[in-house]
Order: sequence, then C-alpha cells, then structure tokens
Amino acid sequence: MNIRYLPFLLIVLAACGNEALEPNPETTAYNIDPIRISVSGMSSGGYMAGQLHLAHSSIFNGVAVVAGGPYYCAMGELSRGPGPCLKGGKLDLKPLLEYARTAAAAGNIDDLANLDDDYAWIFHGALDSVVDQSSSVVAASLYAELISEDAVKLVTDVAVVHGFPTLSSGMPCDAFGQPFLNACDYDAAGEILRTLYGDLNERSTAGGELLTIAQPGFDAAEMLPQAYLYVPESCAAGAACGIHVVVHGCSQSSAFIADAFAAGAGFNEWADSNDLLVLYPQVASSKLAPMNPYGCWDWWGYTGENYATKKGSQVMVIKATLDALAGTTL
Repeated sequence: MNIRYLPFLLIVLAACGNEALEPNPETTAYNIDPIRISVSGMSSGGYMAGQLHLAHSSIFNGVAVVAGGPYYCAMGELSRGPGPCLKGGKLDLKPLLEYARTAAAAGNIDDLANLDDDYAWIFHGALDSVVDQSSSVVAASLYAELISEDAVKLVTDVAVVHGFPTLSSGMPCDAFGQPFLNACDYDAAGEILRTLYGDLNERSTAGGELLTIAQPGFDAAEMLPQAYLYVPESCAAGAACGIHVVVHGCSQSSAFIADAFAAGAGFNEWADSNDLLVLYPQVASSKLAPMNPYGCWDWWGYTGENYATKKGSQVMVIKATLDALAGTTL
C-alpha cells in the first residue's frame, strides 16, 4: 500500500474465491421468515450494508445506512475514500447508478427490480465531522432512483457525532470514542426497524441469548471466525422469525469492544418483542497486507475488485452465514 494512503485508515476509524460457500453444518437452523430479512450498518458497516442490499436484493427487503455513504462510492479506488466519500466535494451520482445497473445486467448483483417494494433509512449525525453530510445525501438520492423517493427516509437533525445513537447506551451524544455508541435519548434501532418493517410491537427487555456462531469462509475474507447472533426465546422455540443483519463500524468488532455493540445498540430489545433474529457479522483487523488495522469493512476493494458484488468475499461469508441460519440456500 502506498504510504500516502495511510491517513485514510485513520479517517475511516474516525469514520477469495468465486465459488458459492456452503452453509455451515454446525450452525443451528431456525424457522426463517424469508420476507422479513433486512440489513443495516454503521460507518464502514453502512457501506457494507448497501453492498449486501444491492448484491442480494432478492433476499433483503430493506436497508439502513448510519454515518455512511452510497453504494460503490469509492469505485474501487482507495484515494476516493478520504476525498468525496468522507470529506465531501464532487460526488457524482451518475457513475454509481451506471455501475449498479451494469453489475445487475451482468448478474454480479441481483436484479434491481427486486428493490421496488423496499425501504431505505439513511442517517447522518448533525455533529458528525468524519463523514460529510453530502455523502449521506447522495446515498439517499441513489435509493430514490432505485426504489422511490417516498420509500427513502433521510435523517440529519439528531445532534450526535460519528456514532450510533441509542436511548441510553454508550458515550454522551457529543463525545466521539469507543464503543461508538452514543446515548442521545434517540432509538436509532427502533427507527430503523419501524421503517423497514412497518408497525411493530413495542420494545421490551432483551430476554433472549446473545450467541457466537461460525462465519463460514471467514479466513478467506479478512473476517473473524465467529459472529454474534441474538436469539429471542420465541425463535429458539421454533417460531417463524425474520432476520436483521447489523454490520458494525471500524473498531467496533469483538476484537476491539467484545460484545458492547451487539449488546448495546438497541436492536435486541425490538427483536424480542417482534420475533427477529439479529446477526452481527464480525470483520478482522490487520497490520499487514491488506492493511486494515482498525477492522473496517471492505468498501474500497482491499479484498479484491468484486468487493461490492455477490462475488465479494465478505458478502459471500455473510450470505453463507444467513444460509446456515436458514438451513437452506436463501
């Protein structure tokens, strides 16, 4: 890696095969409701959430991007990260749309027609000095083109720094630091799930179990061996349950903060009262090539040129983990 790009990794903090992976036979299979599968992500995880959503739009019925930007923002170029994707400037929507349409036509991502009935929730903290608001605006504009303007919600008026806002977990709302959860008296998890799923039962106490499960193929994708999975008692007992995938941000994996994000972001309380499994995939960090010391998800190409497609190694691992949970290929 050219040393002139090393500052980008610091900014992001403040911010591989092509064969299908088989479901892991050691993972417990649940009674999955296939029409209730969605994804959200924070910072680099927000970019990954967009990649997962478009790559597998036949599976995911909605997406939320928190403190992140549009699909394929970096266009496979590391230099675009600290430029328009994070710090603002000229960020043209047209080539991003063209890439998505070309990738869909080639079968590298799912047919974009699958997005017709999806919802998107895009969030940018009013005090966020890491990712420029323009990046979130372009993310919302991209989804307005691919879904419909009425199905896209852009939130920019919550006074929080670059972090995930919660009712009471984490740092003060104006403080930046691990675990990158911010107690803002704002339930981002609830806002996300209500946007993506519609009317829900009110949140309750998280009485289920936060488990660790295998991530099949993790070692070929710069990921950790295990993910977190929150399992409500109803899902463990065989009820038909949806799945919400929550993708952490840089320095938010279990290697940095253990289960603080998975336990404190607020999704589990909604999952308990609404029959939802919550999957928290985990990415690895590396001080060697590919250099990724803060454990950021690949949204610029460090795992290969297919990173934003169904052939992207990290996308494949998360898809295989979902297949294992369903006990079948979704």
